[in-house]
Amino acid sequence: MELEELFSYRRSTRKYEKQQITEEQLQQILEAAQNAPLAVGNRPKARLTVVQDVELLNEIRECCQTESRKHPGMILDSLYGAPTLILVSESTLSEDRIELCDAACIIENMMIEATNLGLGCCYIWGCLPKLRANSELLKKLDLGKEQVILSGFICGIPVKPLYAKKREPISVTRL
Repeated sequence: MELEELFSYRRSTRKYEKQQITEEQLQQILEAAQNAPLAVGNRPKARLTVVQDVELLNEIRECCQTESRKHPGMILDSLYGAPTLILVSESTLSEDRIELCDAACIIENMMIEATNLGLGCCYIWGCLPKLRANSELLKKLDLGKEQVILSGFICGIPVKPLYAKKREPISVTRL
């Protein structure tokens, strides 16, 4: 897929097939993450945690349920049924929190690669405070006290195939 076309196909997918992505697809996504630009010296502190175990994913889903913004009172699966979750964490956070930008770069690289592979994906953010507060799940995720979950990425086979989407423009000010 050409780069411009790839950008038009990239979107947040919120419905997935139960079928797991292949090991080859996962490796390509992880390789894309390795190529993300990070702040000087942050590469040794960054960590990716891949969760594909169904029971553990279900525990995370239970912990991270959130209320729908569009439909108050409706409880949502914050992972949207995705079979793969990748958490981005760091061992320490600097005063300026540049590590959050690093996590965004890592996730965007993974999202572009997932889209290139025809997979659906979504950036996970809002439910993560609940996960960070659950010491039992953090232990199961093998995240020691030093690791702080910054962001998450989900992916899988989308229920509906990806397609190019026309988006409303972001305003631009030129000076």
